[in-house]
Amino acid sequence: MRRFIFFLAFSFPLLAVQEGTYIQFQEAEQESQRQDSIEDSYQNPLLKHIEAPSEEKEMTLQQRIANYFGTFVTSSPYPGVRATFEGTELMASLSNVNKDLQILLELAESTKYMRDKGIPFPINPRIFLSGEIEFTGFVQKDARGRAQSDLDITDAEVDFLIVVAPWLYGFIGVEYDDSVDSASNSSRIANSRFHADSLFITFGDFSKESWYGTIGQTYIPYGQYTTYAAVHNPLTRVLFRTLARDVALGFFNDTIQFAAFVFKGDSHADSGNNINNYGVNLGFHFNIKKLDCKLAVGAVRNIADSTGMQGAFGDPSNTEKLRHVVPGLNANGNFSIGDWTLLCEYNQALRPFNPNDAAFSINGTSFKGARPIAFDSELAYAFKVAAMPSSVALGYSRSYEALGFNVPKERITLTWATYIFRGNLLSVELNSDKLYDKNNRAIGNVVTGLPYFINPRNLGHRDYTLSIDYLLYF
Repeated sequence: MRRFIFFLAFSFPLLAVQEGTYIQFQEAEQESQRQDSIEDSYQNPLLKHIEAPSEEKEMTLQQRIANYFGTFVTSSPYPGVRATFEGTELMASLSNVNKDLQILLELAESTKYMRDKGIPFPINPRIFLSGEIEFTGFVQKDARGRAQSDLDITDAEVDFLIVVAPWLYGFIGVEYDDSVDSASNSSRIANSRFHADSLFITFGDFSKESWYGTIGQTYIPYGQYTTYAAVHNPLTRVLFRTLARDVALGFFNDTIQFAAFVFKGDSHADSGNNINNYGVNLGFHFNIKKLDCKLAVGAVRNIADSTGMQGAFGDPSNTEKLRHVVPGLNANGNFSIGDWTLLCEYNQALRPFNPNDAAFSINGTSFKGARPIAFDSELAYAFKVAAMPSSVALGYSRSYEALGFNVPKERITLTWATYIFRGNLLSVELNSDKLYDKNNRAIGNVVTGLPYFINPRNLGHRDYTLSIDYLLYF
């Protein structure tokens, strides 16, 4: 009877995982009972420093089932919400920049635990599945004083983390795209598309070494762009965050973080057939009494490859061929003491664009090469409401000479966020955007058509938006 109960306990979850494998399960159970069938030594070619269990440390039935039936998939908290390296868990939208580093930090803890406990690393790859779905409703008084409202799926994402060895993992991020070309389709659901976002392979094991390398498609390690805002992103992120197919080499310990990267950008000042963009990022972590400080500075050869500026340069009616490239500088800081956190970020073009590429005018008649600048500052306080973690944050963003990229001049957000229960974040956000002055104009490579922030009829005014955002993540 005891043997029968033991058999049922393991057969039910097995049959739920994969149909048609009952005979294989019987074989696995029988082999688990024959100690002489267990190899005294075995080494995975990728894991030469880890030996499989001997007779004295016999493999459990669950381990043998995994070996027979292959890889198991495990759900894991959404990395962007869970990661605490760059701030608090209450952030509604942690940055995708340095996601490879965030994952390495989490995997280092599990690898160290397995080594300390003498647990052999799994022979088969481990797949962690995570994601999010975000729904937003808002009411708005737009720049011309008209009332607007909407209900929308504003974000959705499915992430796959494939851990092959302690020093090797891959990441696949599939993200919802809510953009739509109103000129070609006015359907409310025409934007229900998914596309590949972050796709990369990382080599590194922080439980043994401080160096790591990443290849693939990532948000390059230039800036951080972390925010407490649930709906409206800071202007630094809108303008300067860059997604590229790059190679990056980094170093990390608790005091110093360094990364260098290279990639082939879309915009160029030559033939465009070579690797033409690169940059570095250097960060420091230290404490001043009870004040925890993180400071970083970075540089990139050409800011025109950022996703915000590609909205103009990458438009088919414009051109990626520049008269000269424009380098960029980023500085950011994260300061926390007790329940208070201050985030600061600053981005600047180190030289103006050629006026034929992107030009800006304060009076609408005389133009000069645009030199985009943006900064963001956010102050947050964490507390509890009926034992539920909550936070309130005030953010202010400002841009300069960036009208042609369809962004506002100023953005102010006040956000309250709280965990309803595990994996569920509710946010209420009040946002106000001040558009560029009524006489400001942009020419050259600009966002085509008359989008909201660049429309001359909206310039010189301010809008107000109240949003309720619900985020489910797993």
